[in-house]
Amino acid sequence: MGILGKMFEKKNCDVCGEEIKLLGNRKLEDGNLCKNCANKLSPWFDERRHSTVDQIKQQLAYREANQSKVSAFRSNLVYGLGSQKLYVDTSANRFTVCSDKDLSGGNPDILDFSQARSCDLDIKENRTEEKRTVDGKSVSYVPPRYKYSYDFYVTIRVDNPYFDDMKFKINSFSVDTGNTCMTAGGNAGWKLSTNAGLRANMNINKYNECISIGDNIKSMITGWMGMPQNTAPGLDLSSPDSIAQAMQAANMAAMMKAAANAPAGSAQFMNGGEMMGMNGQPMQQGFAGRQPMQSPVSPTDPTGGPIPMQAAAAAAGAQVKCPYCDAVMVPVGGKCSVCEGVL
Repeated sequence: MGILGKMFEKKNCDVCGEEIKLLGNRKLEDGNLCKNCANKLSPWFDERRHSTVDQIKQQLAYREANQSKVSAFRSNLVYGLGSQKLYVDTSANRFTVCSDKDLSGGNPDILDFSQARSCDLDIKENRTEEKRTVDGKSVSYVPPRYKYSYDFYVTIRVDNPYFDDMKFKINSFSVDTGNTCMTAGGNAGWKLSTNAGLRANMNINKYNECISIGDNIKSMITGWMGMPQNTAPGLDLSSPDSIAQAMQAANMAAMMKAAANAPAGSAQFMNGGEMMGMNGQPMQQGFAGRQPMQSPVSPTDPTGGPIPMQAAAAAAGAQVKCPYCDAVMVPVGGKCSVCEGVL
C-alpha cells in the first residue's frame, strides 16, 4: 500500500475505539489516538509520541479524577499579568497555572503544595539597535544605541507522573524600557531598579512590578517546598509568618522525637515549654556574636553529632535570619536565598 493509501486507511482510536477522521490521528508508540482523546491530556504533557496506549489510558483516568479537584478549587490568590496565571487555593493547599477561561470551564491540572519542587525565574531581554539616516543610508550611532524590552517567565518544577514543570509568562506585553538597559553591570536582571531617576518612568515601574511578582511567587513556593506533606489544609502558606509557625511546630515535633530516641545522658527534654540541654539549661537558639550556636543532639543529624542550630532549621525548611546579610528568609539548599551564604 502506498503513502496515499496509508493516509486514507481507516483507523480507530486505540483508547476510545472511535473512528479517526482524516488528519485527526495522533501517533502513539504502539497505536493511534484520536484528536478528541488527545485534547483531554494535560496541556503540560509533551511526551505523547513516546507514550504507549496503556500510559495514555492511565493519564486520561488521572485527568478525569482531576476534574473533581477543579470543581472544588477556590482560588484566593492570583499571581501574574499575562493570559496564564498562578492560582492558589490556601484553604485546600492546592495550586494551578492556567488562564481564566480554563479555570472556569476547562480542566487545568490541580496540584498539592507538596508537589512543588523548585521555582526558576527567567528574564528574556530583547535588544534592537537604533540607527540614523545619513545621505539616504541607515547607519549606526557611535557608540551604538539600543532599545530594550523584557519578558518575565516563571517555571515551577513539580512532582507529577505526566509532566515536570509548568512555565508561564508573568507579563502580558513586553515591557519596553527605551534606551535603559536593565541588565547593565552583568547582573541577571532579576532585581528592582533603585535609581531614583528611573522610578518616574512608567515602563520601569512595570519592570519592577514584574520583578516583585516573580520574587513573591518564588518565596511562596520555596515555603511550600519546606512544608511537611501532611500540613493541615487551611494554613495560609502565602504568608512567611504562617510558614514559619508551621515549620516551628514541625521542627519541635522532630526534636522531641529525636530526644526520645537519643542515648541516655545526651537527650534533650522539655521543661516548661523550653528545650533543655544536657546541663539542664535552656538551649540557646539563633546567633551569639553572629556565630551559630551548637546543639548536643540535632533532629536532622541521624548520627547524633553536633551541627549548627541554624543549619538544622535550614535543612527543615524553616524561616531563619541570615548571619551574613541579616535577611529573614527560607534557605534554599542550605544557603541564604538572598546572599547565598552557607548556613
